[in-house]
Amino acid sequence: MNAMEHGNEYRADRPVLLRVLHSDDLLRVQVSDRGEAGGLERPESPDLEAKLEGRQKPRGWGLFLIEKMVDEARETSDEDGHTLELVLRLKGDGHDGP
Repeated sequence: MNAMEHGNEYRADRPVLLRVLHSDDLLRVQVSDRGEAGGLERPESPDLEAKLEGRQKPRGWGLFLIEKMVDEARETSDEDGHTLELVLRLKGDGHDGP
């Protein structure tokens, strides 16, 4: 949803590409958009109390939560757009799979 909204501005001529790569040790999900070149804007960290009191906008949880749910989040950007790669380690570091 972030790539659709922020990267491609919901434009049908700018599709979002999802790619899932899997090995025994890693699961990688790449989300690519065709937005303007440049890095992802890093908003201030969400503060629940500040949001409830109206001192912060109610939005702004997306990238913060995404980064907290994966082992690594990597961003690359070039003239063709942005790619956010989310990495989950499937073995080791206390993340032994099922």
